[in-house]
Amino acid sequence: MRRLILFVLTLIFLFSMTYAGNFGVGIIAGEPTGISLRLWQNKVNAFDFGIAWSIDANILHISADYVTHNYGIFKPTSGTMPFYYGIGLRILAKDNTNLGVRVPLGIVFIPKGTTLDFFFEIVPTLNLVPATNLDVDGAIGFRYYF
Repeated sequence: MRRLILFVLTLIFLFSMTYAGNFGVGIIAGEPTGISLRLWQNKVNAFDFGIAWSIDANILHISADYVTHNYGIFKPTSGTMPFYYGIGLRILAKDNTNLGVRVPLGIVFIPKGTTLDFFFEIVPTLNLVPATNLDVDGAIGFRYYF
C-alpha cells in the first residue's frame, strides 16, 4: 500500500511540472475526506483523482474520474460555474479490496483572476467487487492550480 501511495504522489509531482496551470491540488471534505486532484485536458474535459479516508468506516478511498463540464447552465456575474458529470472508478482498501464504478455529478465555481476553484459533488457508485450494491458519496472542496 505504501508503494502505491508513493507511486501516486510521484505521478502528481510529474503532472504538476508537465501541465503548469492546468493541475490543481486541494482538499475534499465530506465522506470521505482527503486530497482532491484535477488535471484539465482542455476547457471542457478533466481528469479528477481522489485519495481520501473514510472516518466512519475506517477505509482508504482511491478514485479516478473523467469529467465533462457544461458552462451553459449557471451564469455567475464573475467567474464561471460549470456543471460537471463523468464516469470513473473507485477502490476501497481495508481488509479486502472493493471496486466500483462512479458517476460524479457536481458544480465547480472558478473565480475570475484566481488560481482556485471551489466545488460541490454527489457521486453515486455501483460497487462491483466483492459484492454488487449502490453507494453514494458527497463532498465539498477546493483546489489550487499550479
